[in-house]
Amino acid sequence: MRCLMCGRPLRSEGSLNEILFREDSLCEKCRQEWKRIDRRTKIAGIPAEMTWAYEGGYMKALLQYKECGDEALKNIFLEPVRLRLKWQYRGYTLLLMPSSQTKLEQRGFHHLAGMFESLGLPMMEPFEKCSEVTQQGRSRQERLRMIHGLRLKDNIRLPEKILLADDVLTTGSTIRGALNCLDLHAHHIKIYTAAYAERKAFLDDETI
Repeated sequence: MRCLMCGRPLRSEGSLNEILFREDSLCEKCRQEWKRIDRRTKIAGIPAEMTWAYEGGYMKALLQYKECGDEALKNIFLEPVRLRLKWQYRGYTLLLMPSSQTKLEQRGFHHLAGMFESLGLPMMEPFEKCSEVTQQGRSRQERLRMIHGLRLKDNIRLPEKILLADDVLTTGSTIRGALNCLDLHAHHIKIYTAAYAERKAFLDDETI
C-alpha cells in the first residue's frame, strides 16, 4: 500500500497493535502536515465539532479532491476519526451542505457524500442554494450577507436527529443558512465540519 498523496509506502511505527490496526491512507509524513485541533464550540447555540485546521496538508488535499477531481482521496479526511464519529453520531442523519449546480456538473460527483459515506450513517441533501452566486472570492462581509441564501427543497421530510455536515467552516454563513431553514425546536441538531478556518467573530462565546 502506498500513500495517496505522495506515493511513498505506508509504514507505521509503534506497537504491533498500532501497526496492524492503523487506519490511514496517508503516510506519517503527509499526515503530520495536517494540524489536528479537535475543536468543540457552539454556533447559534447548536453544538459544533471540527477536527482539522483549514491549512497546510488538509487544504492541499481538499483542493486536489474537489477541484482536481481526485476521488481516491475521499476517505483521507475522516479516516483517523471515522470509528469515533460513527459511534458518537449513531442515530443521526447527515444533512449535507449544498454545492452550486455548476460546481456539481464540473466535478461530476458530490464531494461531501464521498467524504462522509465511510461513516455508514444515513445522508440527505435537503438544501439548495437560492442562486448560483458562490462564496469563492468574496469578502467575509459579503459571505455573511448570504446567510439566508439557502432553502429547503420541496416536499422534504426531515428526521428527528440531524447532523449538519460540511468540509470546512469559514465564516459560518452556510451552516447558519441551514439552521435558518430548520425548526430548531422540532429536531435534535448537531454540527460537524471536518475543518475550521481560524476566525472567532461568528462563533458563540461559550466553548463546550
